[in-house]
Amino acid sequence: RAQRHRTNALAVFCSHIFKKNHDMTKAWKGKTEQLLRVDEHDFTMRPAFGGPAIPVGVDVQVESLDSISEVDMDFTMTLYLRHYWKDERLSFPSTTNKSMTFDGRLVKKIWVPDVFFVHSKRSFIHDTTTDNIMLRVFPDGHVLYSMRITVTAMCNMDFSHFPLDSQTCSLELESYAYTDEDLMLYWKNGNESLKTDEKISLSQFLIQKFHTTSRLAFYSSTGWYNRLYINFTLRRHIFFFLLQTYFPATLMVMLSWVSFWIDRRAVPARVSLG
Repeated sequence: RAQRHRTNALAVFCSHIFKKNHDMTKAWKGKTEQLLRVDEHDFTMRPAFGGPAIPVGVDVQVESLDSISEVDMDFTMTLYLRHYWKDERLSFPSTTNKSMTFDGRLVKKIWVPDVFFVHSKRSFIHDTTTDNIMLRVFPDGHVLYSMRITVTAMCNMDFSHFPLDSQTCSLELESYAYTDEDLMLYWKNGNESLKTDEKISLSQFLIQKFHTTSRLAFYSSTGWYNRLYINFTLRRHIFFFLLQTYFPATLMVMLSWVSFWIDRRAVPARVSLG
């Protein structure tokens, strides 16, 4: 009887703890939605709709330059793309002035810049083990939106000086819907907005430099757009092609000269040499 009483008491205690934790989770979720006031605003419209263009800062960290294809004239790059802007609709009171961090689920409920890659052939956001998206909101309404992307983009190459050639490729970022009158896209820290991993290397190319530029792009049907460029210059490794192509070809030609010292009646020797 005493053991049965202890078992029932333990079950009641566990049930009470579970209900308490479950209720705390519900309460926290409600407080978060109420704190950010997500349901009180129409986030299909940009911040300060009808007013001046909203500034959106961008910085990029290049994780890897995966491949360069001379046949397809493209390159593949993996990078961290971060956006910075202010949306006063997301401001919330805070005594500690600390930010709140969320995953990709909140991104679907608020306004985010519609930046895309110009001349992109293929691109995707990494989703292992979850979507590689981070959203950080500050009490004054400033927002940091970061995601990890792999993109394959076009690169026009000139092979007139092959194999002593150098190639310059660019990854271009631009807003798809908002012109420069609605969204001002800019590099957040100038040339310091682009960071690269020192371990980035390619077998056939030497990466000489990365740098950023920006300019306006015009479309006859829609207008002017801010466009950001990630430029990088590649110089081909001449020794790579000397060892892979020219040295084997030269060696084969030199071996063919041996046939001049073989008797013309020694057919098996000529066949073996061939």
